[in-house]
Amino acid sequence: MPSPISYLLAALLLLFFFFNFSHGSNANFPNSKNCPIYNCTKGPKFHYPFWKIEDSAAAGQYCGYRGFGLSCSSGEPILTLPNNGSFYVRDIDFPEYTITLVDIDVVDQKCPRARHNISVGTLPFHYSPSDVNLSFYFNCSTTSYLPPWPVPPISCLPPSYDSYGGITNQSFVFKEGEEEEGFEFWSEKCAEKVVVTVMKEFTEASIHGNLIDAFRGAMHNGFVLNWSIAMECGSCEASGGLCGYNTTNITKPEFLCFCEHGYTRSSNGLCQKGKCYLKILF
Repeated sequence: MPSPISYLLAALLLLFFFFNFSHGSNANFPNSKNCPIYNCTKGPKFHYPFWKIEDSAAAGQYCGYRGFGLSCSSGEPILTLPNNGSFYVRDIDFPEYTITLVDIDVVDQKCPRARHNISVGTLPFHYSPSDVNLSFYFNCSTTSYLPPWPVPPISCLPPSYDSYGGITNQSFVFKEGEEEEGFEFWSEKCAEKVVVTVMKEFTEASIHGNLIDAFRGAMHNGFVLNWSIAMECGSCEASGGLCGYNTTNITKPEFLCFCEHGYTRSSNGLCQKGKCYLKILF
């Protein structure tokens, strides 16, 4: 006849399997130690697919998309776009997949001067329907025997004059594609053209496509980008994981698919759906 101890052990074993047998789930995964929520001193909190550059450098890996690393070195999150400078992150709307950026070069500038075009390169960012492009023409010159410019210049960027009475270093701004008729002739006399992106709502004060007053507020408020699933991360995410990289080899980062039960380096980068594991709670 079985002893009372045998019955007790059998009962404990049944309770163990009944209460502590669970199936893999990623319900709480975004808050796991591999994919944490970050917070700089200022600015919005952020998490996957964004990641904190300072933390990943120490850990030798990160959970997020390539090129989506944000730096907190200045106290608020900064995103650097390839070959296009750095931008403060003013807002991230995760349900809508949007991020609002402001060019660091124009912050606190009374007369913001666009210094580079904006391009997202091969990153999975896309311009938002709420955006519009502005075309800046800088350091335009004319001579005394030519008629005046057909539109007023940017007043906060004062011109200069040559020894013959010609005006030099005047600058102009338009909504892209809305330049005044005939301006293409004058634009040939400009030293530089820069195209930047801003939010449409801050250009509504413009008159006949000229933004000599409205462009300042528009640039200070930045622009919006949408993001989509990174191509290399689609299969990993579809299997319930979140993608990332092992950066111990700087020249060739290793793709990782972070799953709730750990991470995988498998060639297909998939989590094992339905993988079971046992937990003993005391």
